Amino acid sequence: MRRFAVALGLVALLGAGGAQKSGGVLRAGMQADPVGLDPHTTSATATRNQLENVYDTLVRFDSKGKIVPSLAQRWSVSPDGLTWTFTLRPDVRFHNGRALEAADVVYSISRIKDPAVKSPRAGDFAVVDSVTAPNRTTVVFKLKQPFAPLLAKLAFTLNVIVPKEAAATLGNKPVGTGPFVFVEYIPNTRMVLQRNPNYWERDSKGNRLPYLDGITYIYLPDATARTTALRAGSVDWIEYVPAADIQTIKNDPKLDVVGGLSANFRSLYFNLKEKPLDDVRVRQAIAYALNPQEVVDVALFGAGGIVAKGTTIPAGGFYSYDKSPYGKPNLDRARQLLREAGYPNGFTLDLKVTSTYDFLRAPAEVIQAQLAKVGIKVNIQAEEWSVYLPNFIGKKFVATIIGESGQGDPDDFLYNPFHTKGGGNYMNFSDPTLDKLLEEGRATADQEDRKAIYDRAQERILQLVPMVPLFHSAQYEGLATYVKGFEHFPNTSYLGLRTTWLDK
Repeated sequence: MRRFAVALGLVALLGAGGAQKSGGVLRAGMQADPVGLDPHTTSATATRNQLENVYDTLVRFDSKGKIVPSLAQRWSVSPDGLTWTFTLRPDVRFHNGRALEAADVVYSISRIKDPAVKSPRAGDFAVVDSVTAPNRTTVVFKLKQPFAPLLAKLAFTLNVIVPKEAAATLGNKPVGTGPFVFVEYIPNTRMVLQRNPNYWERDSKGNRLPYLDGITYIYLPDATARTTALRAGSVDWIEYVPAADIQTIKNDPKLDVVGGLSANFRSLYFNLKEKPLDDVRVRQAIAYALNPQEVVDVALFGAGGIVAKGTTIPAGGFYSYDKSPYGKPNLDRARQLLREAGYPNGFTLDLKVTSTYDFLRAPAEVIQAQLAKVGIKVNIQAEEWSVYLPNFIGKKFVATIIGESGQGDPDDFLYNPFHTKGGGNYMNFSDPTLDKLLEEGRATADQEDRKAIYDRAQERILQLVPMVPLFHSAQYEGLATYVKGFEHFPNTSYLGLRTTWLDK
């Protein structure tokens, strides 16, 4: 691996033309409450999106998916790929007033790795042998083996840097270095953030960020209610614009819609410890019976995503794989596999979904109708997100519709959900052949070599079918035209709120 360095200088992206105005509180209509406030112990996207502007990571993704400096202003890697050295930017302070030091990075990464903490992302740093702070501004990572996704893991916006003295209370009072300071969280009502006057980042003109005085997240789990609130002016910005409402908002001269295809996947997950899903023939039969295009057309109104052509990596990317044997219904093949598995008349399948996210709930009825054609009776069980997510993490389901978002490296799409020790493997799935391939992919730096490895891995996944990838979501944010400077991130991050301002 060649030696490289990243230069100092993170220039904030500015939004629409015109002079930025400081002040004002953005009222943001949110789909769901956070599920836990400790960033190191949760995997909930709702938590990530609401707290990622309270914290900072060592490096971060920009809106184009490029890794850029954040708390680390530069870094280098040794020729053998085993030693990474990061230099922290000066004059960064936590919200409690204490200066950031290299020891805080050591503590934060060690905390994520600590089995006692039970972080769902402990595996992100499993190959990290040690993290040390030779001085107050230098952090050194020693790896057990080369690890191509390291920067992507460090950029994930829940792998944040926290102060040790605040760790015990992070679940109630988040403390970071980010542009906004946590003020309060009232369940089912709101979360309040206020501007951090000492935030380190400036725009290209030297003005301090953020421009906003604060953000108030208002919880509106009903999709129609969010659209109604935006049109009525009771909120300024909403997330997860329902596919059915995109055109309505676009037609309103006082509103805008931004967004597009996001780096995520939504799949039908199987719990392989539950019969008859422990039989690969049954899982393959389900995959052959499904019609993902109909799911997108009916449940997502044809505008909420694109069909998954391969596995979990979105189509069109360098590492995507488009040779899936599934995708178009083959009911004869599905019935044949069910007969071979001993279920000629089908069976009853409990399908657990969340009632909170419409793009996860709506596909269930389409799938129910599709599987009925091969004798599989789907029993839909809906739960509110705060109930559903702990049950999902605890593997208390037979089948479910869910996915992950915000990835920046193929390792996130493949190792996390499919490796035996992957932090997102909630399917009780284990295959030594696939594990070996995924481990090779992690340790390989050459892009072409990684591509070949991941092609074989995805072929294996499609053969074993621990899940059926359905679609990759298109995600949209709706906003009033006086909301300026917000930039949509394809990795579903809301870091664009750092440069948002109000022109009213």
